[in-house]
Amino acid sequence: MKDREELVKEVFAWFGAAYYHSEVLRRDLCNYYAMATFENVEDITRPRIEEKLAFASSLTLGQIFGVMKQHLPINLQQQVEVALDQRNYIAHHFWYERCHLMFSEHGLLELQQELRTLSGLFSLVDEKLWEYFKPKIQVIGITDSQIQDAFNSLISGDSDEPLQSQRLPQKQERLVRVWDIKNNDTQVFQIFETEDGCLWQLCDVGLGWTKYKSPSVDWMINERVQDYLPANINPRPFIKEAWNYQFNLAKGAILMVKRGKRGKSYKLGIKVVGKS
Repeated sequence: MKDREELVKEVFAWFGAAYYHSEVLRRDLCNYYAMATFENVEDITRPRIEEKLAFASSLTLGQIFGVMKQHLPINLQQQVEVALDQRNYIAHHFWYERCHLMFSEHGLLELQQELRTLSGLFSLVDEKLWEYFKPKIQVIGITDSQIQDAFNSLISGDSDEPLQSQRLPQKQERLVRVWDIKNNDTQVFQIFETEDGCLWQLCDVGLGWTKYKSPSVDWMINERVQDYLPANINPRPFIKEAWNYQFNLAKGAILMVKRGKRGKSYKLGIKVVGKS
């Protein structure tokens, strides 16, 4: 029979394992939110995924589950709810309710078994989530081999390109400039600048993150939009579907955004209230 000191160490080890697997569950929900909740594959861009991942990563397990609940079938919702309840239990109540068992061999063994069960629960729910989201992840072009390569790279300690960092859009932004940028010889897209110097590009739901940090000398002001700036706008306006929204600019102008006919493209239009 193991001595008491060894049993105590194993209890703490299993507590760490259970808490770790609950955190894995949370992070995987964050990843699924970032990658598997787009309406259309054509809506996906790296800046938009990074923005969604940054937002999700700031949430607790309960908060990210609240965001993801609408994307889950009922049976999976129920399983995550059980896991959430148990995660809150080990985070806030476990030691308060179970610490008295630390003073006997039988109690220590009981704690070990309980923590093993909790660890297994979190892992099982995580596996069920993966089974559900795997086809959605594969649709956007992520294969099993890529996932395995990423895992092997993580285990070996290889460095990866860090995620970009940018603040999230506020409820109201003051838009001061709109730039035209050539993506290639024929395609032009827009970069939006707010009064704090932050740059944004259009995404499926409004203004989103961009890889650009400052204007370049070859950028051109979009005079058509600039005539109605500066303007206070809602960067995430109400939308019924992705890539179909509008911003209210100055002088009664409305900037309309619609999905383009080609993949990963959009159309801009300006309507001035009172003008035909």
